[in-house]
Amino acid sequence: MMLVWGLILLLVVALSMMPKRLTVRENLIMFPFVGYFAAVAHVLVGLLLDYVDFGPTKSVEFSDFALVAFAPSFIALLFLNFMKQDKHLLYVIIWTIFSFLIEVLFSLNGYMKHLEWKIWYSIPVYLVAFFLLHLFFQHVVRNGSQSS
Repeated sequence: MMLVWGLILLLVVALSMMPKRLTVRENLIMFPFVGYFAAVAHVLVGLLLDYVDFGPTKSVEFSDFALVAFAPSFIALLFLNFMKQDKHLLYVIIWTIFSFLIEVLFSLNGYMKHLEWKIWYSIPVYLVAFFLLHLFFQHVVRNGSQSS
């Protein structure tokens, strides 16, 4: 459980110290957007299909909620703030590796238990998620705000 709070604290510190390239409006759109999709994915994969368990018990605890509600959104905001347009594929690969390593750490620590889900299945999921996040942000959030 300390790993969850340590990760969230680390992400908050990183967000507060990084150069701010996103506007307040973009942050306010992307944070709940990513959080919603992370929660839906967690309900689908973790609760309904029971492919993955978080925490020491089968029930959803507050640390599980905090991990799903905050960590993906914070990671997405870091990803989008550091993203360089001419190197977006490289950033997608780097952040996929970073996210996969976080998942491996949680698995080795025993906080995340992979049941039917093999840990390497996450790699293509992260690749697609970061690629689509980049596309959505650039074409809908950022460029969509310029046309209105």
